[in-house]
Amino acid sequence: MAINRRTAIKNLLILAPIGYVNKLPNITVGDKLLTINKQESANSTKHYINIHLLNPREYPDDKRRFVKPPDWNTFSNETNFMTLRSFQIEGNKIVNYSKDLDIYTKVFHLGNVIWPNHGFLSADNVPALIDEFQRRGLFLFDIWGYVPGSGLTKLKYIPGTSGLGSWEQFKLSPKLSELFSSKLGDHWLGMDNGEQDGRYIGGYAIEMYPRSANRVHQYFNFQQHFEQLTDDLRNKITTLVSLNFGHYFLKEGVYNLIGAETGEALPNGQVYYSFIRGAGKQYGVPWFGNSSGWNRWGYKSYNSSGEDHGPGKGTSLSLMKRLMYSHILYNSMMVGFDQGWFYEKKIKDFSRAKANNDALTPIGHIQQNAVKWVKKNGQPGVMYTPVALMLDFFAGWTFPRHLYSSDVYRVWGNLPYDPGDYLTDAVLNMIYPGYQNSSYYHDESGFICRTPYGDIADCVLSDAEDWILAQYPILVIAGELSGGKEIYNKLQNYIKNGGHLIITSGNLSKFPEGLGNIKTNSANKNIKTDHPVFVGNKKFTEKVSFNYYSLSFPENADILATTGNTPLAVRTGYGNGRVTVLASAFGISNMNIITSGQNMKSEIDNPLPNPFPILNHVHAILDEEFSNQKLFDVGDSLSLITCCKGDGKYLLGIANNSWNEYPFNISSHCGEIGSIKEVTLDQSEKTAIGYLPEGIDKKEIGISGPNTMAGGDIRIFEVYVQEQNIVQIGSAIPPQRPRDRYLPLRSIRMVKNEILRRPTFFEHFDGVVLDWKYLAQKEESVLKQESGWIKRQKLKIIVDLTSGVDFFPKLRLINNLHDAYANSMAKIEDVLSKMSLFQAKEIILPLHRFPENNFTQEQTWNSFKETFISLCKISEKYDIHLNLRVRFGIPPYNLADAMEFIRNVGASNLKLALNTSVLLTEGSDLKSQWNQIKDKIGLWLISGSEKDIDGKYWNFSVPVSSSKEREKVLELIATDTEVPVALDAIYDTLDDEYLDADALDHFFKNNILK
Repeated sequence: MAINRRTAIKNLLILAPIGYVNKLPNITVGDKLLTINKQESANSTKHYINIHLLNPREYPDDKRRFVKPPDWNTFSNETNFMTLRSFQIEGNKIVNYSKDLDIYTKVFHLGNVIWPNHGFLSADNVPALIDEFQRRGLFLFDIWGYVPGSGLTKLKYIPGTSGLGSWEQFKLSPKLSELFSSKLGDHWLGMDNGEQDGRYIGGYAIEMYPRSANRVHQYFNFQQHFEQLTDDLRNKITTLVSLNFGHYFLKEGVYNLIGAETGEALPNGQVYYSFIRGAGKQYGVPWFGNSSGWNRWGYKSYNSSGEDHGPGKGTSLSLMKRLMYSHILYNSMMVGFDQGWFYEKKIKDFSRAKANNDALTPIGHIQQNAVKWVKKNGQPGVMYTPVALMLDFFAGWTFPRHLYSSDVYRVWGNLPYDPGDYLTDAVLNMIYPGYQNSSYYHDESGFICRTPYGDIADCVLSDAEDWILAQYPILVIAGELSGGKEIYNKLQNYIKNGGHLIITSGNLSKFPEGLGNIKTNSANKNIKTDHPVFVGNKKFTEKVSFNYYSLSFPENADILATTGNTPLAVRTGYGNGRVTVLASAFGISNMNIITSGQNMKSEIDNPLPNPFPILNHVHAILDEEFSNQKLFDVGDSLSLITCCKGDGKYLLGIANNSWNEYPFNISSHCGEIGSIKEVTLDQSEKTAIGYLPEGIDKKEIGISGPNTMAGGDIRIFEVYVQEQNIVQIGSAIPPQRPRDRYLPLRSIRMVKNEILRRPTFFEHFDGVVLDWKYLAQKEESVLKQESGWIKRQKLKIIVDLTSGVDFFPKLRLINNLHDAYANSMAKIEDVLSKMSLFQAKEIILPLHRFPENNFTQEQTWNSFKETFISLCKISEKYDIHLNLRVRFGIPPYNLADAMEFIRNVGASNLKLALNTSVLLTEGSDLKSQWNQIKDKIGLWLISGSEKDIDGKYWNFSVPVSSSKEREKVLELIATDTEVPVALDAIYDTLDDEYLDADALDHFFKNNILK
């Protein structure tokens, strides 16, 4: 006889929970047995685990960034919970807020992080509300409702409702921003950048002109859009992403937290958080979790019913619960639902509700019980994510299909996928099969997927630093990289220091030197359809054609895949690590397999066709590598999150994301299991209306027993293992950021875009040298607008007048022609005054030639002196230092003349800018003069020099890294490493810049070590 689902669940709830076992072969649950698999791993792969939670204070950019994100100490070292989405407003007053806060935070214990709509900001009694927050120790979080372009409105707000409130473009006032910061301190978590990346992709990206601009300019447009948003909200922000552009937000340094609203009509939660965790770990910003009661067809409500809402509408309780506990296991600092905690009628009878606890809806009970679970069990350990998937910084990749556009397979909202983008999709689909289906299926397929290898991946961008990458034993280049010397060095160092890099030949070909002793050595070739490929002894037939590069590799390399005599995958050791190269260009077909008549539209309850599938042999090789990273197996049809607590203790979150019962069994690949204990979760929601999605609410989903998992269930187990081949990753020690190191930017349009164009800029520099024309040719209003971003980044600026001081026609420093001199002085003073907008404190100023007629050399020197005395006085008003540059063949002709001139001027804010190329060409004996000049050195200008065919010096702007004088230049600046350093060469490419920056990085690192 068929058993009613709800009856079966009630019967199961009375069974004893799984308890500790003392190395017994099985566990009894009622009359059911849960078998412990004692089989050890079939291979000797070492597993590298991390038991250190994210600490933003450890990040080298933490001192520089505008906003200091919270750390775990802020939240008492446990996951906190968000609740209460709006306040009641009557007239200009917030009313009943003390009672509302009691209901949500004290009586029903739903959380201590308040997440309100912005409507209360205009109330007269906001200070009183904030005093109440301060008294109670509550967090004010993610004040929401900002929508670009929307006009202002006013609505009333009632707690316990959906809290939709008003959606409008508004500004947070400086007064309120200061109030929140001063009263709440680290309990003020910022304004909301909520679901705006999706809004941008769906509504604003297409307005970019030209729409087909390259990815770098797509990024510029994206950043500009969001800079305005964060400026309006006073640049203390939490982001709730709705796609996966979080890396670009966090890099700005104005974000406290990052999270996503899962469920809804939004993408797969696992891929969401692989990007969110990757961004958070890369930039040192913690994350939070949120799941929604909405979906494409309506929302869950226990207070009323209609065509698009009701208890059976919206996201199922099953999915909401699985998402919430997944977020806890993901090491989210806070989690919560977005609405629906209370029955409105019951909460009005507050005394009765307080006594009976029956005002909570099933949604409220799930959150309340999760609060209790965290209080009882504490931190789950550190989530195990051994695999990093790297995309290019400018990739702009997002999900093949999503809510915000009917277009499919686009990056940045505008550009069609390239081969590397299809590779990204393919690799993610291996780890999270069917993730593209999220929100498109009525049965909730795709929101959480089974995980053949466990939930093991974080997505990082190519600006990830070495010390971040070192935390991942596997690094897969899962998209097309831009190439360049810096990423080459980064990947080479990653391998050398013990990592395993997996890369396709399309990326390897960008590095002529190869990586790890493997390189491409021929043009791209093609293999036709129906070609046999062998991976070991296993034969695959590739049904599609693909491009590949032939490879050059050491004789002792392992050949993993072949077709005929052609190697298609090779692995070799290098340093302490190894590299696997897939000879196919990007691991996918090179031809569109979708027939011309096939529909490429994204349709409800149908999968999205894939025009460029992953190659079978590539899948097989990645499958082996990912499988080797598994610590545990639980069953092919389930998802697994593993958290490491140290000393052999693990917490496993296991979910059945289908609506069919499946077997499960915990087996270990990291040593013999000693004991298993189920960490029980409340089950009361399983008998509630709305537990299953609309349309399948009558389906029999089976039972969760000792060896079975009911459809839609999640269970958590504490497992002790006698560990084998486990290596704990030590605490990372990131390198210090450079101090007083400057990059010259010449002939540029906007400082910000030049920094954005160089994603690793702050790893090598903390300032730039700007040509004087940048300030002279721009209105103050324009510079003032630019200055906000520059100040928030703590970007130092030096202004260089050298290109202008030419005597004629631009700037003269002697008063031998009154009008021309006055005009020059006015221009220089204008630049000095504008420097204050950027808080620039240093300016470089040379002298120029002597006039030919009517003005003697003595008059010229005296006029130079008077000019500098005047400029030093003007500069003093702005707290600016002048740095005298010595140029070859132009007065002052040598170091001695320069020092004499500085003494004659007699100004405390006049110093010497020492140009290494000039010093070396003049043969100046710096050491013998050092004691006399050391107090007047303001700046090193670093470059080499070059002679012509006649042996005469002609070029004084040679990059140090390519100069024959490299060691001599570095020897010069070793005289005093405390003096600020500015590169002074001409750089034709970003690679040339990087090589000089890298030379300085190594120089200063070695000096610190010495």
